[in-house]
Amino acid sequence: MRQRRAVLANGNALRLGLFGANCSSGRTYATLPERWHASWENNLRLAQLADEIGIECMVPIARWKGYGGESNPNGSSFESIAWACGLLAATRRLQVFCTVHVPLHHPLVAAKQMATGDHIGQGRLGVNIVCGWNEDEFQMFGVSKKEHDARYAQGEEWWSIVTKIWAGEARFDYDGTYYRLHGVEGAPRPFGDGNPLMMNAGSSDTGRWFAIRHSDMHFDAVETPEASAERIAETKRLARERGRDIQVWTPVGIICRPTPKEADDYLEYIVDRADWGAIGYLADMHAKEGRPRTDPQRLVHSAHNPLARRALARGSYCVIGDPDAVVREFSRLRSAGLDGLAINFVDYLGELPYFSAEVLPRLEKVGLRTKS
Repeated sequence: MRQRRAVLANGNALRLGLFGANCSSGRTYATLPERWHASWENNLRLAQLADEIGIECMVPIARWKGYGGESNPNGSSFESIAWACGLLAATRRLQVFCTVHVPLHHPLVAAKQMATGDHIGQGRLGVNIVCGWNEDEFQMFGVSKKEHDARYAQGEEWWSIVTKIWAGEARFDYDGTYYRLHGVEGAPRPFGDGNPLMMNAGSSDTGRWFAIRHSDMHFDAVETPEASAERIAETKRLARERGRDIQVWTPVGIICRPTPKEADDYLEYIVDRADWGAIGYLADMHAKEGRPRTDPQRLVHSAHNPLARRALARGSYCVIGDPDAVVREFSRLRSAGLDGLAINFVDYLGELPYFSAEVLPRLEKVGLRTKS
């Protein structure tokens, strides 16, 4: 990892980030009155709280339209590069990522925007590269979604152009399959030595290999920690064989309450109010499995049930319980080889203070984190 001022590069055995707070409802797909209101004031307060308690980073979702249904999750969202710049200017140590869709951002424009953000944060900007999947959004831009592997081929060209600009090389031409550029230059370079940390969340073979070749951080899906341990270790080994170090992270939905019953009751409350219109739209967009059934008799209120996970965190791994249970699950995830968790709450500002007061000290006691 590059050192710069990136707290992600070293430090805690288990790093933590906040995921999705730039979008209305965050990662929750339910018609809850307390669902996340992604105002600028709330995002600013959240970033400053995360900065204070030692959370390493915030990672946004790049979203251009909502998912429909009654609650229309992510229907209001802040553009992630501008969002990151604002939060970097208002914090001291927090790493803030932008999330960039390769097909929607020209590499010359993106390189300049991200270098600007990195100077604002004095080396604390990160970039999450998304090679593209949401055809419904692309149609708004008049952009056609490419075949899967071609998306990553375009991503390879895009990233090579951006990093060539950031390297401060002399004016250059680029003649590729997706970009043909002439007389390219771009200053300033990113702040200090090295580029912003880059993450990629491709879970397919092609997406994973893109991360192994290029990413500092790979977001990968976890069904159970034990089942994922071999894949996590292989990702790191394959990167090392290419002279690279890579962290592996996964997104996690959190419900932490003083007692297990309170946590389970809240999960049931979420599932009972799941926005199946939005969840069904998302399932159709992913085209990986059928639309979830809405028959309440078919719902199993379990943290690992796919229906519950969709309602709370769009299919992510979920951790539900009292503070001790949360720490046990975090320890399982770390034992599987994960370096970091991108966590979300139904109401980030309402729930993070309790998480900070009860979970973070317990993580310190078991050696997964140090006091900030």
